Amino acid sequence: MKNCLDHVENGQNIVDKKQQNSFSVSTIFLPDEVELTTHQANRTPEHDWNKTMSSTVANREDHGTTETWSDDKVMQETEKILKRKLDFHLLPLLSITYLLSYLDRSNIANAKLGGLAEDTHLTSEQYQWSLSIFFFGYVFFEVPSNIILRRWRPSRWIGLIMLAWGTVAVSLAAVKNFAGLLVCRFLLGTFEAGLFPGLIYFMSLWYPRKEQAIRLGFFWSFSALAGAFGGLLAFGIGHIKSSTLSAWQLIFIIEGIPTIVVAICCFFFLPDSPERARFLSNKEREIEICRISQDAGASINHSFSWSQVWSVFTDWKTYIYSIIYITGTIPLQAVTLFLPSIIKGMGKWTIVQTQLMTIPPYICAFIAIIIVSRSSD
Repeated sequence: MKNCLDHVENGQNIVDKKQQNSFSVSTIFLPDEVELTTHQANRTPEHDWNKTMSSTVANREDHGTTETWSDDKVMQETEKILKRKLDFHLLPLLSITYLLSYLDRSNIANAKLGGLAEDTHLTSEQYQWSLSIFFFGYVFFEVPSNIILRRWRPSRWIGLIMLAWGTVAVSLAAVKNFAGLLVCRFLLGTFEAGLFPGLIYFMSLWYPRKEQAIRLGFFWSFSALAGAFGGLLAFGIGHIKSSTLSAWQLIFIIEGIPTIVVAICCFFFLPDSPERARFLSNKEREIEICRISQDAGASINHSFSWSQVWSVFTDWKTYIYSIIYITGTIPLQAVTLFLPSIIKGMGKWTIVQTQLMTIPPYICAFIAIIIVSRSSD
């Protein structure tokens, strides 16, 4: 971080070369478009840096003194404000996309209680195949999707696959038999395959490795929140009386439409890289690029090569991480896809009551993920 500040300051003549080991607060760079003032009312992260510095200068001037900050203090404040701005602009949209991803893949469990199996004449074995077929498409297309993401703009690719799976999610309301359900679930897995690895790669473009755990944990926690949200929606939808649509059809339609809306938002509002980030000032952009370059080292090269793909398969850590992920995912998916049916079989509750009772486990999981991911940093 210190080298990044030095690079920006030397390039833009912000600090007098004669000053040694300290900065006057009044010489610290500010966003180009913002003038230093102590009376700004806007408290969005875009102006936090300006407000922090202006209030500091005012406090020093009120006491008739001019204090200087050490290089370390300047670096800490600079990085703090920059990270806050990145979090404000990136994490909400990324978290919502992941929530919708899990909502659309797991709502079949709530739809089953809403009459899906009866209306489409599914046997128990056919229903289980409709769950499994999702992962065939998901596994086969994860790597190809990430290769495309690296060669194309993230906002375009993520927006496109979201639009595709959102359309499929809504189309599930029109299935009439096992064959139609099987095709839709396979396509859903195919289009959703690129989101999770794509988001991890996208995060690496913005945050050094030491800053990624809590942020990855934050948007991963929204997968648990999706389970709670799905149960709450299913509970509400269960009270809707429709003469034309069944409860399971309403679940697919109501929960699929937001995905299409957010997909369009990704096209316009998801920044592709720090170089293209319009919410950063020129100085902030240079510091952000420098931060990532220092952390990535030789891997900063974004061009694709088959040698990179081969290195993944020859790295023993890939297989260790895969085993860890598989052992954790098996019980997770079992709970996600069968929890409503399990709860229904444990007592004589109504379908609406069962949907409501699926919420608490996911709330606990959401809290646990946040705590664990924060401690991992």
